[in-house]
Amino acid sequence: MKRLLWIAFALSGCSDFFDVDPYNAVKEDEFYKNREDLNAAAIGMYESLTKEVHKFLLWGDARADMVTTGQAEPDPYINEFVLNNVTVNNPYTDYSGIYQTIARCNRQLERVYDVMEVDDKILDRDAGAYYGEALLLRAYCYYLLVRTFDRFPIIRSDYAEEIRFVNEQGDTVSRSTMALSVHEIRGLYRFPENKQEVWLMIYNDVLTVLGILPLNYQWNRNSLPAQERYGRVSQPMAATFATELALWLGEYQSASAFANSPVLNNNHGLGTSGNWINQFTGSYAGQHSLFLLGYQYDRSFETNRLQEFTSPFAADGGRYHLKPVSHVINTVFSHEGGDIRTSFSYKVFGQDTVIWKYIGTDNVQSMRRPYQSDASWHLYRSADAYLYKALADLMLNDYSSAFNFLNRIREARGLLPLLPQETDYTNREFMMEQLFRERAREFAFEGKRWYDLMLWSKLTGENKLAAKVASKYPAGMREQVEEKLRFEQNWYIPVDPLLWK
Repeated sequence: MKRLLWIAFALSGCSDFFDVDPYNAVKEDEFYKNREDLNAAAIGMYESLTKEVHKFLLWGDARADMVTTGQAEPDPYINEFVLNNVTVNNPYTDYSGIYQTIARCNRQLERVYDVMEVDDKILDRDAGAYYGEALLLRAYCYYLLVRTFDRFPIIRSDYAEEIRFVNEQGDTVSRSTMALSVHEIRGLYRFPENKQEVWLMIYNDVLTVLGILPLNYQWNRNSLPAQERYGRVSQPMAATFATELALWLGEYQSASAFANSPVLNNNHGLGTSGNWINQFTGSYAGQHSLFLLGYQYDRSFETNRLQEFTSPFAADGGRYHLKPVSHVINTVFSHEGGDIRTSFSYKVFGQDTVIWKYIGTDNVQSMRRPYQSDASWHLYRSADAYLYKALADLMLNDYSSAFNFLNRIREARGLLPLLPQETDYTNREFMMEQLFRERAREFAFEGKRWYDLMLWSKLTGENKLAAKVASKYPAGMREQVEEKLRFEQNWYIPVDPLLWK
């Protein structure tokens, strides 16, 4: 199953950057014969993303206000993210893993209904579920790209050994990919005219999926096991994703309505403060999670690099690349007492403050065994839906609803509810601050903070990101950093322009 894009970058000297062959050990004529093949291909779509979570931590947290470098002499490439001075040759800007998933999704989209024709056990709804899954995961990949990079291509088709395309004379021709010129190959991927085009493409794809994916994980008339239930996209995840997109696009009524589905879903919930840490210490979360990338060290030695990036203990494989910014987290986290997140998200060991979520196994001091980093990476949890619902309702001037959802999160994490008579909950600016502070506590060090600061800026029409990020630096650097981040084009990671010439 040679890929056209693999050939393109082999010819241009960049083959290691954009390897998108998902099943190079499987021949095309031996695969995609039945629903078991479809399911195997579906699971394979997620695999390439599981290798990227340390980059997601860099993209979404190292650049933001709550994270800095842990080492006295930091890794220069990692330090570029902390300093918000990422260069085009930084290896952690490599987004090939995302495009590997996109390629696998494209392949699945184009083969689902072919398989349905040869396997009469596949019902329309089953084929639709596989199609919707691939479309939704591809949409999420582009969502990662559009919020992170200043330039990236749109690829919405699978390119196999034979391809049909329109040449410069306007004729539709069929050619072997091996016979195409570099010029012809590069003409087959397209750069969007602007980011709004990408936002609308993602939003429309997610809306399409909402009517396709099965509710509560009924695939092929069978309930999925927990490993797949939370490790694959789902209808509740799609609704939460749609909520977030609608917020970004200013569709607040739609955002509020979309959030109702995951909030009211009996298979998901906020849980209690007593079981909140289970979503990081176990291989898979329970009702908390809507979509995660999971690892199982005890069964297949699956690991991520989060222990390496966050642990200060070299014997455990830790390199202490990243740590919390003490003076910032002291203002973000609650000191009212009882908040489980304050005792598990981070820890202080002597002179070291560490991100504890990925190395701890309880909220005291027990740690993962050396080199056994299998903490789940959560892309959506139930708390996302609740807090997005609160933000949407706040933008609709439904202050009581926003206040209610804020308190529901607080109580689920061990805090007392805020009292209406003691809280200025009809003050939009105040409530916005409270809700994004609650998101900072709930999702600390989970790759979301930078994007939350972008969204906060979008909702208010004010640049909240610049001042927040600048606050983590020494006093002598703050003005310079804040001035740079006043310009929105500096919020995005650059990509080497020579790569796309």
